[in-house]
Amino acid sequence: MEYLSVFGLMFIVVAFVSWRWVVGIDYMHKNHPDYKGEDFLNWGDDEHQRAAAGRDGWDSVDADDDWHPDSNI
Repeated sequence: MEYLSVFGLMFIVVAFVSWRWVVGIDYMHKNHPDYKGEDFLNWGDDEHQRAAAGRDGWDSVDADDDWHPDSNI
């Protein structure tokens, strides 16, 4: 009978994780419909990955670029 509480707790945890997973998938489907996940492991050409993921390169800033307006401080 002591296993009933363990199985109940396991069921609650698995149900919560599954629910959050489905909510996350639904969020990505609604807000980022062109995302294919091909940049997950960074395999292949970077430009191809940005195009496949629907990115326009806004997040690729070189470390040598002086892009911040207050960088001379």
